[in-house]
Amino acid sequence: MDKYLKIFEPAMKKWLAEHYSPEEAKTRWERTVALDEKWLREEGDLGGKKNPMANNMLEAYAFFAFYDAVDRNFGSEDLQLLIDAAMGKSIRMLSHFNMNRLLKRPWIVRLIYRYLENYQKKAERFRGNAWENTWKIRLNPEGHDKGIAFVYDTCPLNDFARRHGYIDFLPHLCAIDQLTCSAAHGKLIRHKTLADNDGECNYWILGDQEPEALRDVGSK
Repeated sequence: MDKYLKIFEPAMKKWLAEHYSPEEAKTRWERTVALDEKWLREEGDLGGKKNPMANNMLEAYAFFAFYDAVDRNFGSEDLQLLIDAAMGKSIRMLSHFNMNRLLKRPWIVRLIYRYLENYQKKAERFRGNAWENTWKIRLNPEGHDKGIAFVYDTCPLNDFARRHGYIDFLPHLCAIDQLTCSAAHGKLIRHKTLADNDGECNYWILGDQEPEALRDVGSK
């Protein structure tokens, strides 16, 4: 079983037990596991441990498999409860970081951009080969002078969701980005997503007390 499905297993099984008979819950969990394993074999892992972004795809397989196994009868509120049960403690620990302070330190911003640039270079080299259809990224195309900004021109989660008919559920997974940023006293300004057919996913991450963050409305 994939590591993410193992992380979510207790919370997923609890949800199944609350909605189905024991026998039906067991059957639907087995379908979740089978789908997850099938996609890992057939869809790939985007290069696995060598690709720092690959875990996002593995996490998505687990969620999409569960979504399918319960006949897609699983909405945003259900997902939020599941994430809180499985990952809530880890997410709440992000509160020890404060992006309002951290992103005012130039060396930290440079370090983050260096990490993103390293991914960008490797993605350009391995995309279409060992890293399959991994994210295609551009760094700070609008020239923001604060925070961290980048754009994804492609997204394997979006590609997968469209191929398998899960595009209605994908925005709920995209919202996890907002959740983690908020936990670290940050604000993700994102008005375009591939899930909503906007042609790109544009990220601008600031501390949540920055004037631009306080003014922002409608981010996805």
